[in-house]
Amino acid sequence: MKDLEKKLSGKNWRKVKNQPGVEATEFVYQCHGWKKARRFVAVRKLVSIETEGLLIPKLTYDYFCYVVNETYTPWEAHKKYAKRATSENWIEWCKNQLAAGTIRTDDFWATSAIFQTCIMAYNLLCWMMLLHQRKHLSEEPSTIRRWFIHTPAKLIHRARRYILTLPVNYVFKDRWGEIENTLSALSF
Repeated sequence: MKDLEKKLSGKNWRKVKNQPGVEATEFVYQCHGWKKARRFVAVRKLVSIETEGLLIPKLTYDYFCYVVNETYTPWEAHKKYAKRATSENWIEWCKNQLAAGTIRTDDFWATSAIFQTCIMAYNLLCWMMLLHQRKHLSEEPSTIRRWFIHTPAKLIHRARRYILTLPVNYVFKDRWGEIENTLSALSF
């Protein structure tokens, strides 16, 4: 749904009982290409209130919106589907950003192995970023892959050792060095 936050900002929001800073709404909407309108439920959580230099405080929210065919209240739908929505993001990343969606086999077990390998690669990527660069943890896998794996470098074999040399002016050279130092310092 394009402009979701804009569509939701004009709705009639009501507070959710026993959930400070949380409001909910529901509405019927027909997205482009749909044959019929469907019931949407939404929840918004207050993230911050900016008052400095403002006559009217500026409220910032995180929005969560779900299409439902059950009789859930917006809060019930949010509790039920929030974890599932995170899983859907992981599946999308695995399929589209870690290439699991482009590899086709006629064998269920081969496809399962590829999917599991992509999940393991994603988990290793997150683990590496968590250990080292928490500020970049929100980057999507394709962004990390772009600067970490798609690197203009030379692999040199010298003195019975392999050495990866990066270009002198490579933009992410410092990040590479920091990650190498962090991983070298690990002990198990």
